[in-house]
Amino acid sequence: MAGMGRRSILKALGAAPAAALTPAAAQAGPASLVIDPAADSAPLRWAAGKLKEALAAKGGGLNIVGDPRAATGTIIVAATPGSPSLAGFAPPAASWASPECLRLAPGRLAGRPALLVSAQDARGFVYAMLELADRVDADGPGALSLKAPVAETTPNRVRSVARAFLSEIEDKPWFYDRDGWRRYLDMVAACRFNRFNFALGFGYDFPRGVTGDYLHFPYPYLVEVPGHDVTITPALAPGERERNLQTLKFIARETGARGLDFQLGIWTHAWAWTDSPHSDHVIGGIKDLADAAQYSRDALAILLRECPEITGVSLRVHGESGIPEGNYPFWQTLFEAVAKCGRKVAIDMHAKG
Repeated sequence: MAGMGRRSILKALGAAPAAALTPAAAQAGPASLVIDPAADSAPLRWAAGKLKEALAAKGGGLNIVGDPRAATGTIIVAATPGSPSLAGFAPPAASWASPECLRLAPGRLAGRPALLVSAQDARGFVYAMLELADRVDADGPGALSLKAPVAETTPNRVRSVARAFLSEIEDKPWFYDRDGWRRYLDMVAACRFNRFNFALGFGYDFPRGVTGDYLHFPYPYLVEVPGHDVTITPALAPGERERNLQTLKFIARETGARGLDFQLGIWTHAWAWTDSPHSDHVIGGIKDLADAAQYSRDALAILLRECPEITGVSLRVHGESGIPEGNYPFWQTLFEAVAKCGRKVAIDMHAKG
């Protein structure tokens, strides 16, 4: 959690909750986390790992136990609204239980002092565990002993942050930096975003005067599509396309592991640049607009299959996309990849004109 800085910024601005500024004394020994079966999920356990790291950095510890009677030290219980585990805790306000909400409340579990972590869904539990980790990072293990309940809700259904690949020279280092991605996505989750958008093809309004074009029309840089002989000149280094795909798959997995939606932004479907004598690459093998639609559909279908964590696709669909306005058959063909992928994928269309 070190370096995430959310609570440190709030404290510097004088906006941190009082409960975070005046922690009570922690119970002796490692803290114990009891997870109610209805609350259990892979994202919750990932976030619990972050709490364990924060406690370890402050000289504490965290054990996950199945039975409250085996708990030691400060007891934390993760439970959904309506769980029998909530009997020893004050009831929340009626309006509290909504998607992505979180509630922290002092009370008792099996007759012993405990801290309740409650949410309606996995994402709410992630936010709650990261909140505790942030408090521990700022104030030590005593931050787990709250004096009053804390509840968070949000009126914003979508809270998205985007990162765009724009330059082969400047962006390849961070694109391939897996430790960097872990730290970055940790920060995104801790700051209560619920969607990460990885944007490609964002560098030019129209495909004119193009120079840096790596991943601009992204498909040839990521997948080889059976039945289509699409080329990149100069050619990619051996294994480079596969490395790019594996990196995208890694980013998608790490985003999903944190309980976040992963949105793939494809901002251009232009495959040929006009007035661009100094472009770094030339895409070949696409005959016409109908061929481009079929190739793009088949390539997108591969990406959706290879990256099951993709929950949405952002598309620029007006003329700046490289597809002249009014060419509805192109988009109808492309959308077949989503319709046939076997799961629900959101389509976010940016249109004008």
